[in-house]
Amino acid sequence: MMRTCSHCQRQFTREDFVKEESRGMEAERRANGLEGVRFLYYRCPGCGLADIFVDVHPLEGESAEDFRQRRDELEAAARRVHGEDVEIVVTDRVPSG
Repeated sequence: MMRTCSHCQRQFTREDFVKEESRGMEAERRANGLEGVRFLYYRCPGCGLADIFVDVHPLEGESAEDFRQRRDELEAAARRVHGEDVEIVVTDRVPSG
């Protein structure tokens, strides 16, 4: 999946991925028992700002309606978070097929 900076629309590359930040967020997620999501942190060298991508995956046995509701709730929570120089981007990661 190609990801772009939500600030300047520059396409992120592998070098823009901040592994340490992503690992920290993933460790917190696991420690809190949060399932069905994955956090990825990218910093844009073009504008200097960052994006945290929250990939939402369906849970085993989760209905399409429950998935949409959980995703909408995550997006609403993300909108309430105000980080300096960081944008939160919620994305669906529904398997094709």
